[in-house]
Amino acid sequence: MVFRTDHVGSLTRPDLLLDARDSYHAGRIGRDELVNAEDAAILDALEMERNTGIDILSDGEMRRDSWMTGFSAAVEGFVTDYAPVEQRKPDGTIVPVIGHHKPVRERLKQVSRFTEHEAAFMNEHAPGPFKITMPSPSGIARSSYLPGISNYAYPTREELQHDLVEIISAEMLQLTSEGVAYIQLDMGFSVYVINERFEEFERAGSNPEYELQRDIAADNLCYDLLPPTIIRAMHLCRGSRTSWSGGIGGYDWLAERLFDQLHVDRFLLEYDTERAGGFEPLRFMPKGKVAVLGLVSSKAPGLEKQEALLRRIDEASKFCPIDQLALSPQCGFQGAADRDGAHMTIEEQRRKLELVVETAQKIWG
Repeated sequence: MVFRTDHVGSLTRPDLLLDARDSYHAGRIGRDELVNAEDAAILDALEMERNTGIDILSDGEMRRDSWMTGFSAAVEGFVTDYAPVEQRKPDGTIVPVIGHHKPVRERLKQVSRFTEHEAAFMNEHAPGPFKITMPSPSGIARSSYLPGISNYAYPTREELQHDLVEIISAEMLQLTSEGVAYIQLDMGFSVYVINERFEEFERAGSNPEYELQRDIAADNLCYDLLPPTIIRAMHLCRGSRTSWSGGIGGYDWLAERLFDQLHVDRFLLEYDTERAGGFEPLRFMPKGKVAVLGLVSSKAPGLEKQEALLRRIDEASKFCPIDQLALSPQCGFQGAADRDGAHMTIEEQRRKLELVVETAQKIWG
């Protein structure tokens, strides 16, 4: 069975959950009270998802400070605080925001599971198929290896990547033993679709061909351990937290290399704006794999016109057979539990998911 509708994972957090998370970090409430707020938010999200008819469910990443913080909370070796990073707004203004990743400063040591509590709750309460998401080893290695800090623990990024593969692949295997049937890795290859990052490769004297092959091999070590019945997915995230960046560049160079070589069933691709280029790279999608077209924006509350979505899917089908396509929002709805992390209300989000389902029904029935 091919799931024709999907969503990346994160959902808009309700104010009650944001308040509880703020209170927990400030020491005003205990862990049990926070978990109760998370449980309630997830149950509401599952009911909303069920009512929309979306094929794949998620807990909305409600238990995470951001989409990747569960990992650094369960694994020792990272610096204590999240570092501020600079983001460029469309008007050229540079502003600081808190990043989602921490540099590695010591050898990694896993001290707890990082998705077990999420999977257990979903197994008990999800009214349909669901996914568990986590950052990819290649993505963490690239974002958390900081020369001057990380090299004292790991002389090279490859050595860090090796330990990340061991930790993440073990977590994925645990999830399959717990009945999880859809596992998605995030952010592993986004660097290869941003034009300015290729300029950085050149300035650093590194070879993107070699870098990509190493990253594909690392993530494949995780995917290849999974039983054949598990749905494997990769989301190529282009950024939606602030709507200010994400990088300009098409999938052409990457698609020719990645679509065939990465051992996944589904690629979740962001195609909401012109920054991602055209659909021509879909011609590299091998038979048996699905391109999930992220055509519905999770960054702007305005509802897309269904006629425009239908035209774009028809255009994509000229490069990839229609039975290898699916539809989703372009990214998560709220990748971080901060006050400026959501771009729409829960009701506006619901209408977006309903639009995805209604559009897919017109195409695939």
